[in-house]
Amino acid sequence: MLDIKCILKFLDFEYAVLYLYAVLMVALIPFLDCIIILWAVHYTGEYLFIAILAAMSLGGFFFSRTLLKKNLMAIKLDYKSSKYSDYNYSKLPGTLLISFFLIMPGCLSFLTALVLSQPRIHYKTGRWISRFLKIDWQEIHEFIIIMD
Repeated sequence: MLDIKCILKFLDFEYAVLYLYAVLMVALIPFLDCIIILWAVHYTGEYLFIAILAAMSLGGFFFSRTLLKKNLMAIKLDYKSSKYSDYNYSKLPGTLLISFFLIMPGCLSFLTALVLSQPRIHYKTGRWISRFLKIDWQEIHEFIIIMD
């Protein structure tokens, strides 16, 4: 079931523009990565650097998979025991942002993801994203319990 409040938020111009600003901020990191890649290729060679980027992206995928699985299992344990934990729910958007940066090829995005994956920063980033997007995790938690 889709939350009608979510759809109405997208129809509000000011709210939609907030999403565009968030996307712009996230898109600056790959842009800066391109500059770093062009600079680094001159010193390492094209094929070696492509292999390094591929290894980083593949390793990032498996690390992201582990982070996401761990976070979703914690959320599942919470709603199975009918306990609400803002900590686990707020970490979810942070986990998805970290996954985005880890899988995207690039040195700066990889370093950004590693910094964001620190537990305290991870939670605060997810909490900020939740507030920015106005996600009501308590309501989602109650809906999951009802649907289960």
